[in-house]
Amino acid sequence: MFSFFKHFRERWNDWCGDRDMEMAIRRHLNENGFFGQSAKLKNVRCVAVQRPGWLQVFRFEAVVRLRTETPDDQPDPEPEYRTVFGLVRDDIRHKISTVRVFDDEGERSELFGRWSEDLIRLRGAHGL
Repeated sequence: MFSFFKHFRERWNDWCGDRDMEMAIRRHLNENGFFGQSAKLKNVRCVAVQRPGWLQVFRFEAVVRLRTETPDDQPDPEPEYRTVFGLVRDDIRHKISTVRVFDDEGERSELFGRWSEDLIRLRGAHGL
């Protein structure tokens, strides 16, 4: 019974909840050398918002498979996976979602500082 609740809590924690944002993240991963459709998104959280809520900044983590190009006459190499850290700036008024992905959490924190200037930031355990 405990494992059921643990599994349910993990699914809830990794649930994105916004299909448009999830598709924007996956599209960005596809365009930047990863297999975005098979990426496992984790910890998608709203970490900053501007009142009345039109502008929001989300953080996420993803385990992604690298896209490697091999010649046709050679066998495919073993798949290589990487954990990436990302931010999404979602402006609902203008229907613009800007996605950035980093290999290092420090780079994400630096961009978060610029994007969340003058916004209400989430503090505590669920922030950056």
